[in-house]
Amino acid sequence: MDPTHSGTCSRKPWQAVLLSVAATGLGHIYCGRLSKGLILFFVSFAFAPIIVAAANSAASTFMLALVITSIAAMFFVFVYAAVDAGLLARRINGRYELKEYNRWFIYLLFVVVALGYPSNLSFSIRDHVLQAFKIPSTSMAPSILPGDRIFLNKAVYGLEPIRHGDAVVFVYPNDRRLDYIKRIVALPGDTIEIRDNVVLMNGREWEYREPGMQPNLNFELEPASRVLMEDNGERAYPVIVDEEHPVNMRRLVVPNGYCFVLGDHRNRSKDSRVFGPVPLADVKGRVDYIYWPALSWDRLGRYGG
Repeated sequence: MDPTHSGTCSRKPWQAVLLSVAATGLGHIYCGRLSKGLILFFVSFAFAPIIVAAANSAASTFMLALVITSIAAMFFVFVYAAVDAGLLARRINGRYELKEYNRWFIYLLFVVVALGYPSNLSFSIRDHVLQAFKIPSTSMAPSILPGDRIFLNKAVYGLEPIRHGDAVVFVYPNDRRLDYIKRIVALPGDTIEIRDNVVLMNGREWEYREPGMQPNLNFELEPASRVLMEDNGERAYPVIVDEEHPVNMRRLVVPNGYCFVLGDHRNRSKDSRVFGPVPLADVKGRVDYIYWPALSWDRLGRYGG
């Protein structure tokens, strides 16, 4: 935008805003405020490492709050830099004396670096911190319904062990292009068996009871289906069982390095009863939040099912 790097040239507000939009802080550099421009530029890059570092050391609730706060702060810095650069260009009276750094290739370098940042930030968060999913089926009903939008916490298993009862997303063993969501019911060395809808873990029958209140669903249950609370000793969660078509499975010992997963809607789930145990290395993370519930906003927030 500056044909030469010596002499004088006016500063146009629209050019300052455009440069700031292309690279945060570049509008200030265009207007001769090199220090402020560099500060804004590098501040805009600071959020991704902060998010990733917190994800590897912080509790999941704090981590989610930090991600949301960091994204909001990054947006504020972006808007502030663009508006302030435009106002600064307008305040410069008469002719602006060009600086050594007012060269087109300097501007281009900032823009090239900045354009790669949003995608890198997005990939970094998605690959290491949080990933959003939309639930397509009823296999995890009644606690996770079709149409729910969830956050998968990908950092949690760097801080905590995988536990019985965790709802997780993993790579589908028969088609690695697909991700499945199920509940971990057995871990390496566990013996699991199912008799007439009752899970037996290491020879002990799990307990079942009526829920305090029937959950709301966005689909019709089969006539013989019931919602029961399944108590596996570490966690209790609701499951749907069909009394006319009880689930049965032979005893199986989960091999080392694997986990056994079931859907909570037992007669409407393709899970380890079909494709076998899942490698622990293929578990992508734990379901921690429902950020857009399909049925009622009462279900918004941390997922504890």
